[in-house]
Amino acid sequence: MVVGVGSKQIFGSFMEIMEHNGWQGLWAGNTINMIRIIPTQAIELDTFECVKWSMTSAQERWKEDSSPKIQLGGLTIELPLHLLSPIAVGGAAAGIVSTLVCHPLEVLKDRLTVNREAYPSSIALAFNKIYRTEGVGGLYTGLCPTPVGILPYSTCYYFMYETIKTSYCRAHEKKSLSHPELLIIGALSSLTASTISFPLEVARKRLMVGALRG
Repeated sequence: MVVGVGSKQIFGSFMEIMEHNGWQGLWAGNTINMIRIIPTQAIELDTFECVKWSMTSAQERWKEDSSPKIQLGGLTIELPLHLLSPIAVGGAAAGIVSTLVCHPLEVLKDRLTVNREAYPSSIALAFNKIYRTEGVGGLYTGLCPTPVGILPYSTCYYFMYETIKTSYCRAHEKKSLSHPELLIIGALSSLTASTISFPLEVARKRLMVGALRG
């Protein structure tokens, strides 16, 4: 439905997939999705923590000294980087870095999900087919709108998650939260971030699978 293929109703889409591909079709592309999600999440979380820590440390130094400055002719401009949220900056960086590294796996997942018959059953062979027929550019189809979509999602998600978690702990005088509490906070953060970035996600998906439709 997101990429404009098949029925526009959820139940109709399920029935159409099962009619043409059997119940296995409901999990088409899941293997590559599992392969994709591990490095994506690892890179994203590591980048987020690294950038957040670096930004926080830098802001502490700027309080003691001064913010970075740029010189334009005889004009000196002080960059108000101390006003930036380390969480927001870390979230944006995490989304961009993980996307750039793992985008080819995302393309392959979508291709296998939308038109499995057009590609070999082997992930390696399917990857090789895209590379041979479309070159490196084919592996990065839809990359241009991706940062535009991932920036609001990743930034909003991490900012809300950290903010809600911190505020909740302070309000209830807790040092740590239970798994159900973390689950609810994560769900609320993801819901908000997805709502904000979904239109861009639709455009990105259509570009990524567009080669299948000519």
